[in-house]
Amino acid sequence: MKRWVLMGLALLPVLYYVVTVLTYAYDFPYMDDYPTVVDFLNRLPTATTVGQKVGLLMEQNNFHRLVLVKLIAWLDVLLTGSVDFRLLQYVGLALLLLTAGLLWQSMTTPNPLLAKEGTSATLPNEAPSLTRRGLGVVFLPALFLLFQFQGWNIAFWGIVAVSNVGAPALALLAFWLANRQQPVWAIGVGLVALFTNGNGILVLPLLIGGWAMQGRWRWVLATLAVTLPALWFYFQHYENPAGPSLGTLLRPEKLMHLLALDTAFLGALVYHPAVAWLPIALGSSTLLWMIYLLLIRYDRTNPTLFWLLVFLHLSGLMLAVNRIQNDTSIVFASRYRNITALHIAATYLTVVQVLAQRRVRWQTAFVGLAVLGTSGLWGVSNWTYHSKIVRFRELKQTDNLLWQRYGQIRACAPQYQPASRLSELAQQGSFRPEMPSLTALQSQPIALTPATTPGDSLQYAVDLKRVDSGFLVVSGWAKVAGRKANFNDTYVGVQTSGGWQYYTTLFHQRLDNDDSANDKDTGFTAIIPLTGKMDAASLPLAIFVKSGRFSAFKVLKVDKDK
Repeated sequence: MKRWVLMGLALLPVLYYVVTVLTYAYDFPYMDDYPTVVDFLNRLPTATTVGQKVGLLMEQNNFHRLVLVKLIAWLDVLLTGSVDFRLLQYVGLALLLLTAGLLWQSMTTPNPLLAKEGTSATLPNEAPSLTRRGLGVVFLPALFLLFQFQGWNIAFWGIVAVSNVGAPALALLAFWLANRQQPVWAIGVGLVALFTNGNGILVLPLLIGGWAMQGRWRWVLATLAVTLPALWFYFQHYENPAGPSLGTLLRPEKLMHLLALDTAFLGALVYHPAVAWLPIALGSSTLLWMIYLLLIRYDRTNPTLFWLLVFLHLSGLMLAVNRIQNDTSIVFASRYRNITALHIAATYLTVVQVLAQRRVRWQTAFVGLAVLGTSGLWGVSNWTYHSKIVRFRELKQTDNLLWQRYGQIRACAPQYQPASRLSELAQQGSFRPEMPSLTALQSQPIALTPATTPGDSLQYAVDLKRVDSGFLVVSGWAKVAGRKANFNDTYVGVQTSGGWQYYTTLFHQRLDNDDSANDKDTGFTAIIPLTGKMDAASLPLAIFVKSGRFSAFKVLKVDKDK
């Protein structure tokens, strides 16, 4: 009975995550998918030589060379005739499952080097609660950390699903292969990791460091022979998009801010505005723990986990350098949380292993508290972020609707010309999205009495009002003036002979706004079914916005689009 309960607890976070991804994945690009995947596929037919194709694959996206993402999209077109952006999301899911499997293997597979010396590198048999049989309970916190939706963006954003999950997954695979005496495969995986995301450049150098600490000099030289030309090729024509100078970073005040950014990122899973210091405290403790692991030569006990932690700590430092001009809140973005979750999970597993090896009496209590804490975090995170998952699918549906019916795309910066570039891809037959139905996406009537927060007013723009197939389509953006928008609830009212009737709206982002950094979550689209009582040409409208505890309301009249 205990075994079945344990298996159910282990499957709960994994199955919930998998089912959620499969349910809410949607075939439409978002933001940097356009300059990375859409632009690449549009230009690919004109690249007639191998050099030109390689040049397209190697083009930068911000600080990164997202070659693996492009290759997957290209392969999808070659095999099926068109790209499906859900495939990128499914690849990210598979990479996360791979990460969980490798973490399990890292705790159950002995270190072959130490096995030759007659030393156990796994959890010792003298600690029955933490042997392979008992590892199921021990491993639960890792599953609750990995498969929770604080990092919801990595599950549903195409290029992020592959690159942000792919780099640490391939890094872990490379370190595990190196530990399993498969150096050739480890080098090959490290080479692939180089072209996944910016932090992928760390894997090959860390393999060199690991083999150097083990005294395996032949493989140090072999990996160096691969790494140097690979990095030379990688940085050919590389441009640093921002990059503060080294002298600036070495100033005392910058070093302190860099440390604050780094530790805040490492502990970001426990962030709450009311205790903004908590992530920094947690991140600092993991940094001190990493130093302790180095002092006790944990790399000889479990090199897979040790070098994974080094990789994750350096990834946090890279992000801190990249965001040095920002405050610590910038590191809490959803698309970075998988690194933080994996870092906390791996740190926890090393603590468990050290406690077992030291035969600490309270190790069972520690595991029990970890199970309770991480399961609570899993539940709260999934409850909190589910609405954002729903709205992220909704913004893609809305962008698809606006693009196919009215030639507009709003969840991408206008300088990338997303609507025309995506139309070009569709005309080639390389993108075949579903045709959205106005009926399926229509707004729902809602009983509502608008009430404004004293002193607050509405800031808005309506840039689409059109009668289409028996519906009045109204689209624009709205926010409470002076307040930063974060997934507002926006309602559109229409005045009929029976009084005002309010309707729900579809959420979408407005990255085309001048102040998109603060106002990206202000977009709305209402699809209101017309009745005989409605005169669409001169129909008075009202907009009501709720933003947390603030609200604003305005009656307006907008001329009908021609």
